[in-house]
Amino acid sequence: MITWKRIGLDNLTFPDVPEYSKDFIDGEVNHPKEIKLYKTKEVFNDYEYHGLGKEFIEYINNNYNSGATLILSRGTKINEPIKIEFTMDDDNPSVVDYNIIVAEEGSEATIIFDYKSDHAVSAFHNGLTKVYAKENSIINIIKIQRLNDSSMNFDSNVAYVEGRGKVNWISIELGSSISGANYTTFLNGEASEGNLSTIYLGDGTRRMDLGYTMIHKGPRSISNIDTKGVLMDQARKVFRGNLDFKKGARLSKGSEEEYVILLDPKVKSDSIPGLFCEEDDVMGNHAASAGQIDNNKLFYLMSRGLSERDAKKLIVESSFRPIINNIPSETLRKEINAEVERRFLNA
Repeated sequence: MITWKRIGLDNLTFPDVPEYSKDFIDGEVNHPKEIKLYKTKEVFNDYEYHGLGKEFIEYINNNYNSGATLILSRGTKINEPIKIEFTMDDDNPSVVDYNIIVAEEGSEATIIFDYKSDHAVSAFHNGLTKVYAKENSIINIIKIQRLNDSSMNFDSNVAYVEGRGKVNWISIELGSSISGANYTTFLNGEASEGNLSTIYLGDGTRRMDLGYTMIHKGPRSISNIDTKGVLMDQARKVFRGNLDFKKGARLSKGSEEEYVILLDPKVKSDSIPGLFCEEDDVMGNHAASAGQIDNNKLFYLMSRGLSERDAKKLIVESSFRPIINNIPSETLRKEINAEVERRFLNA
């Protein structure tokens, strides 16, 4: 059993995992020979990374029932995003996915992971995604979590980036009763780059633990963490963002920022930015702020005929929009905006 004091999770027991019987890879057999995309058949362990915790990772290693493996050969570039979609329902209530992405030198791709559920099911998700970005490769990973309010979500993600490679993460956290998400990027090569853009919306009694870490090992490596959040009702959130400059990461630069809007007095928001440094010649910036909606903006919008709720919704949407607009799917952008609006209507 797992106890997670930061967000009040007591004595969690992992469920038995039945087979996930749905197709979840879009276009599995229609890609050119330079691309290998198939359901994950075997896994391997990297002991340097434990994601949300050793118990979560070991459980995935021993019980995964789904997951995709994508291997891009050297110089291969995919223009259209690859979609991995998991929909949990009464027949498929649990997803334990193990995803592996290997981008050889000079390759480029965008992969969208979409986790959602039917309204009636109490779904469970625990996943692990590993990215290996070789020299001069670019990998964009978009993760959308919109499970219903009786579900649980746990997601661990790690990237290993070599020289002049780049990994761009986008995380959209909109659902589940309790959610833990961990993103760790190892910038191992010279001029490697990692970017993480996230939005989260906490409503009702939802609890979230968000851990984001950039580990600089290569010289002249670059990282950026940009987080926008909204909390309302009695939601609770812990944010931990870390920049870690290891010895040898000279001339590297890292930046992290979190801004959260607090819409109700009973929400609880803990933000813990961290900066660790073993190298002299680096630059790291971090900032975290929390506050209520600007009354001047609210007054201006209400003076134009909007209700208070609609005015607040518009301000939140404008905060989220720069990140949502980077999702290369108009359908998904509309669905995410609709989910944000639905949660405001139910508030």
